Amino acid sequence: MRVERKGIPISGGIALGRVVLLDRSRMIVERKQIDQASVSPEKERFMSAVGRSKAELLSIKDGTSSTEEGDHLHILNLNIMMLEDELLSSEVLGLIETEKVNAEWAVNSVLSRKSEKFRNVEDLYMKERLADIYYLGERILRNLRGTGGEAPRLGKDAVLVAHDVSAVDVVEYTKHGAMAIVTDIGASTSHSAIVAKSVGVAAVMGLEDITLRACPGDRIFVDGFSGTVILDPGEHELEGFRKLKSDYAALEKKLLDYAKLPGRTLDGREVRVNANIDLTDELGHAVCFGAEGIGMYRTEFLFTKSAHFPGEKEQYESYKNVITALDSPIVTIRTLDIGGDKFPAGMEPSRMLNPALGLRGIRYSLRDVETFETQIRAILKASASAGKKARILLPMISGISELRKSKEIISEVASGLGVGPSWAVGVMIETPSAAIMASDIAAESDFLSIGTNDLIQYTLAIDRVNEHVSYLYSPFHPALLKLITGVVDAARPHGIPVAVCGEMAGQLPCVPLLVGLGVGELSMNTHSIPKVKKLLSSITEKESKEIASASLGLKTEAEIRDFVTREVIKKWGGALPPEFIEEIVLSS
Repeated sequence: MRVERKGIPISGGIALGRVVLLDRSRMIVERKQIDQASVSPEKERFMSAVGRSKAELLSIKDGTSSTEEGDHLHILNLNIMMLEDELLSSEVLGLIETEKVNAEWAVNSVLSRKSEKFRNVEDLYMKERLADIYYLGERILRNLRGTGGEAPRLGKDAVLVAHDVSAVDVVEYTKHGAMAIVTDIGASTSHSAIVAKSVGVAAVMGLEDITLRACPGDRIFVDGFSGTVILDPGEHELEGFRKLKSDYAALEKKLLDYAKLPGRTLDGREVRVNANIDLTDELGHAVCFGAEGIGMYRTEFLFTKSAHFPGEKEQYESYKNVITALDSPIVTIRTLDIGGDKFPAGMEPSRMLNPALGLRGIRYSLRDVETFETQIRAILKASASAGKKARILLPMISGISELRKSKEIISEVASGLGVGPSWAVGVMIETPSAAIMASDIAAESDFLSIGTNDLIQYTLAIDRVNEHVSYLYSPFHPALLKLITGVVDAARPHGIPVAVCGEMAGQLPCVPLLVGLGVGELSMNTHSIPKVKKLLSSITEKESKEIASASLGLKTEAEIRDFVTREVIKKWGGALPPEFIEEIVLSS
C-alpha cells in the first residue's frame, strides 16, 4: 500500500530503489549472578568483546581509504576513543567485580546511566548523541553474544531504512552501496546527519514511523531535497520518479556549468558567492561548485568530534587546509560557537532552561580564555604560514565590550607570536542588540556577517526546532528585513563589507531581496552556490532594489513572501531553468 511521508531533508539527492530494513531492536539483557571464581573470566570476556568491537571500527575506517584524511572519519575515531575510554571499561569491570554480574548486564547498566545524563538535557544536539552511545553498547553486546562483525548485504539499488543510524552505519552502508538513508528519528545536528552530508548520500530523517510501514524489498522513492519519502509508489508514478531522478542527474551536470559563472548580476553588480563549511571534506565540493571564498568555516565540529578539545597543532592543520584550499582573499574562520545546542563529547552540559540564551559563542570563549587563545594562535600561525589574511569571525557578540575584549586577546596573542597583520576581525550579527548597535560595531570591525538563522530566532522569539512554533520562522518577516537594512546602512560609512551567512543566503527567492538591500557577500552550503550564481547572472541590481524597496513597505511576512516570489518569477522566470522556478515556489 502506498505510503507518503514528509521528514527532515538532511542531504540532497534523488533515489528510487528497494528497502533494506536495518533491524536494530534493543537487545533484551538478563541479569545473571556469577560466583567469585567466574569474575576474572567474565572481565576477560568483556575486554575481548571491546577489542573485537574496536577492530571492527578500525576495519570500517581502513575501508574508506579514498577519503582517509576526511573529517567525517574523525567521528569514527570518536567511537573508537569511546571504546578505549578507560572510565567506561573501569565502570563495567567494577560492576562485574562488586555486584558479581554477567558482562552483558554490566555493559547495559553503565551505558544506560550514561545515556540518562544526555536524555535529561533539554537540548536537541545532546539528545542526538544517544545514537552514538546506544550504537557502541549494541556493538559490544553483539560481540559478547558472538553475533558481531556482520557485513551488510546490499543490492545495487538499496535504500537503508532504520529507526535511527549511527555515524558508523552511514559510513559502512554507503561504502557497501546504499544510495539513500531514511530514518524514523534524527535531526540535522546529529553525527549521522553530518556524515551523510559529508559522504554525499541522499538522506531524510524524522519520518516518525517509516520502519513500521516499510518491508524489506519494498520499492521506495527518496527526495533528499524536499524530505519526501514514498513507499510502494503506484506504477503511474514510477515513470515520473525516474524522470525526476534523470532530471536531477542532468541538473547536477548543469550546476557544474553554472559554477563557472562569476558572482555578478546582469547589470554588473559584483556579489561574492562564498561557501559555508563544517568539515574540511567539503573544501573539494566548494572548489567544484564554484565558491569564490570561504564565507564561514564553522569550527564547532573540530571541537565536538572527540572527548577532548583539539590542541593547537591539530587546529593549525585544519585552518591551514581551509586557508589554502581556494585561490581567494576571503577565508572566514568562525571562532568556537560552542554551548547552546553544541557540546563536545564527554563534556557534561548544565541543565540550562534556555541554552540558546546561555553560555555560548563568544561568551564561552571569553570565559575559557585559554581555549580561545589556543584557537587564535592556531588561526594566526596558519594564516602567517600560508601568507594569506584570515578573517576571524566572532559569534554571538551582543555589544561593544565583548568585541573590544576579543580584539584585545587577539592582539596580545599576535604580539606574542610576532606575526604581522595577517588577519581581519569581523562580527557575526545574530542578536538584535548587535543589529541595533551595528554602527558602533562596524566602526571597530573589518567586516560584518549577518547570521540570519539565529537573528530570525532571537528577533521573532521563535525556537526554530520547536514544531509548535517553527511555522512562524521566516526570512521574509518585515522586522528581519529592517534589521538587515540597518546593518548594511551602518557598515557603508566605514567602507566594510557585509555578508549574509545564514540559510537565507542560499534560498533563491531571497537572493534578489538581499542584493536589493545592499548585501555584498552571500555565503551558503556548497550545493547552492551554482544555483545562486545562475540566478545572479539573470537578475539586475536595479530591479532587485525596486523589489527590496517595495518589500520594506509591506506589513506582514506573507505579503512580502508572496510579493517577492511573484516578482522574481515575473521579471526573470523566462531566463531560469524550470527546476529553479519550482524551487522558488516551494521555498517561499
